[in-house]
Amino acid sequence: MREISRAEFLAVLTGAAAGAIASGVVGGAPAGADPVAAEPISVLSGATLTDGTGAAPRPDTTIVLAGDRIVAVGGFADLPLPPQVRVVDLTGKFVIPGLWDMHTHVPSAEQFFPPLHVVNGVTGVREMWGDPQTHDLRKRIELGQAFGPRIVIASNIIDGPPGIWPGSEVVSTGTEARAAVRRAAQGGADFIKVYSLLSRAALTAIADEANKIGLRFAGHVPNLIPVQEAVDLGQYTIEHMYGMLLSTSSRADELYAEIEADPDGWRANRIRLEQAAAETHSPERAAALIDQMIRHNCWQSPTLVVQQRLMTGRPPGDPNDERLRYLPAYFQQMWQGQAAALPAEQSAVLQRNYAARLRLLATMYEAGVGIVAGTDAGNPFVFPGFALHEELELLVQAGLSPMRTLQAATRDAARCLGMAHLTGTVEPGKFADLVVLDGDPLVSIGNTRRIHAVVCRGQYLAPEDRDRILREVETAAEQVNSAPPPDGPRGGCCG
Repeated sequence: MREISRAEFLAVLTGAAAGAIASGVVGGAPAGADPVAAEPISVLSGATLTDGTGAAPRPDTTIVLAGDRIVAVGGFADLPLPPQVRVVDLTGKFVIPGLWDMHTHVPSAEQFFPPLHVVNGVTGVREMWGDPQTHDLRKRIELGQAFGPRIVIASNIIDGPPGIWPGSEVVSTGTEARAAVRRAAQGGADFIKVYSLLSRAALTAIADEANKIGLRFAGHVPNLIPVQEAVDLGQYTIEHMYGMLLSTSSRADELYAEIEADPDGWRANRIRLEQAAAETHSPERAAALIDQMIRHNCWQSPTLVVQQRLMTGRPPGDPNDERLRYLPAYFQQMWQGQAAALPAEQSAVLQRNYAARLRLLATMYEAGVGIVAGTDAGNPFVFPGFALHEELELLVQAGLSPMRTLQAATRDAARCLGMAHLTGTVEPGKFADLVVLDGDPLVSIGNTRRIHAVVCRGQYLAPEDRDRILREVETAAEQVNSAPPPDGPRGGCCG
């Protein structure tokens, strides 16, 4: 990012303030405005900035926000400021871009999930199971009628027969698959979500139809299809590393032939097949697939936190976790009901398979595959907002550097979404989405948990604002009846 001059910085600041006055936005919030509504012009001064570009941290940085945009970034804390400007002294703090969770569910539980994301610094999410309610929520958030992160929305899940989840769209033929893609486009989906039971013909038709109408597709690599084929068809993210172990095994052809012979037995046989794949890992096949992913700009969304919860054979969480108080009783009951551990022998195999995925992820990272941070929030004990910080810690444990891990939830998430011109880094013209930390995340990625304040859509949420929002969420959870809503909570294992 080019360092602007002192004169340029002052001109931007003065011009932004003058524009706010001329438009009438300075001089008090309108009646009925949100109590944490954005200040028209805000200056955040004195913090050390890690801007997400990969540049070294910049101490004593001044960031100017006008409404929902960053208008200037520089080192000019001593400039005279117009009287209409709000100044926030962040000396000793650390600023990073707002975080993206690239795999979430159930944002339409709007009293709980959206605010929990934001207060945890997650200012954008990629919702992986879209429906009209989610689109309505996004519209109301954009209009300032609801509080939540920016949302990129998938289509309804498109799956093969009989379908894993109630409510997903089940297609058996290429014709049905193409029609499902067209319906998703008409419904406003930002991309197509594909799922585990799709046939090769259906996935091929989805890829072709999506390309014709200008949509990408992402999700699970179907059980029957090697990852290499999905990448060739244009799948832009691989969720949960599904298929990666099998597709990089020296016995890949044999293992997929076994799945083809008994597709209905995949769930029962998955642990054994992945164990066989991990034990016959082929570095040569892995290198070829990794090169293919890089050439096709296919990203890996490993969702390590949900794998750790649900794919290692251990109970998925602490039944006394204090964060449960932010969720209504029906969620707590659903999660508690899935807290049983598997038999020790099976659990040991799952843990070895998980370790093999981590090794493969490290190889992908070292080779340059794009990796984004997602959690699958909505699964048992994968708490919205909170879980992203766990995901970042797991990515570091897998071998990513703290900088690249931070970028997996900022710059690289934006690149993956095709939104790098709008978000992901702290630069003039980008969305005013920031996180203010009490510790340096490049020293320890765990410092992303030490949130002092959040800026979301230009709204500065000070510590007292975040505390208030958490209290409101807790109160709402206490007041909700124990019965789930009519359509039920959606999510489940690795959705």
